[in-house]
Amino acid sequence: MNIRNLVNTMGIFSYVLARLGCLALFLMMGLTVVDVFMRHAFNKPILGSFEITRYLIVILIFAFIGHAQSQKSHVNVDIFVNAFPKKVQALIDLFNYSVSLILMILVTWKGFEKAMESMATGDSPMNLPVPEYPFVFFLAFGCGIMCIELVRDVLRIIFKKLREESRL
Repeated sequence: MNIRNLVNTMGIFSYVLARLGCLALFLMMGLTVVDVFMRHAFNKPILGSFEITRYLIVILIFAFIGHAQSQKSHVNVDIFVNAFPKKVQALIDLFNYSVSLILMILVTWKGFEKAMESMATGDSPMNLPVPEYPFVFFLAFGCGIMCIELVRDVLRIIFKKLREESRL
């Protein structure tokens, strides 16, 4: 398997995860509508709806994070950066991606540790007998996908710079 196939596979995987995030958003909206209706119409709210919504938010955010990076959809304040030459812009991007990669590696690592701890202790909310660890694992997994996307971006900048230097 060459690098281009791996990049294409990652793109497909990020897209599928983003669709999972869409499903989580749809379920969260439906749950909220039904919960509000039940609360006001029958004075019977859905037990555990807050916890379910919390879990769905984790799925929503961390399913989209890698896809957003692959599409360069994250918030980017470039009012000053655009004034710099292209080489300086590339160095700033390299710095930003590298720092983001380090931070996301830390979040992935600590998220995985927290998931293992949660699995060992059997953490679950009081109103809902659903364990937390699968969702914490999903957090770590989503951050891992983000790390792969950031590595791809760092390598893309480095190899582009090397190609430009070899032409000189």
